[in-house]
Order: sequence, then structure tokens, then C-alpha cells
Amino acid sequence: MKITYAAVVLLFVACNTASNKEESKQPANTDTSMSVKQETVKFTITMVDNKKDPSCGMPVQGGIEDTIHYNNKVIGFCSKDCKDAFMKDAAKNVAAVEWKK
Repeated sequence: MKITYAAVVLLFVACNTASNKEESKQPANTDTSMSVKQETVKFTITMVDNKKDPSCGMPVQGGIEDTIHYNNKVIGFCSKDCKDAFMKDAAKNVAAVEWKK
């Protein structure tokens, strides 16, 4: 029995077409248990090394919305705006930090 090149190509195409049809029959993954949940981190005063927000002076007990790590210390801020203001010149503004003892 002699198999020609054209017969091999037709067989290959037929096999690939059948395989693609089987894949398309499977339902799309609708499992929502794999979805990533974005959780809000709740900062506490025990997580930071400062007593007050160095930008506005608000005590960290009033609430911490954001933090940075600076010179091996964690500095808490009442808002992203205060953090951004601090970061404009962190080397200068670090002098205003009131550290916990």
C-alpha cells in the first residue's frame, strides 16, 4: 500500500479539525472561586513606629490609611495625600517624625 504526501496532509488536517471541535465543546471556565479578591489592609498603631502623621500632625490613633518603610522604620500616614507630601522630600521631612519610644 502506497501512501501519498497528499493523503498524509489530509489525514493531519482531519485529525486537527476533530481535536479543535472537541476543545470547543468544553464549557468556558466559569469557576469564580479562583478570582482574586482585593482586601483592604487595616493598619494599626502597633504596625508603625511613629506617634503622629509627620505631614499633618494627626495622631496615628486617629487612623492610618497608608505607610512607608523608611530607614528600617514604618511610618504611618492618615492619608495618601499626607504620604505623598512627605515623599516629596523624605530626607528633610523625616526630622518631623515623632517616634515611639
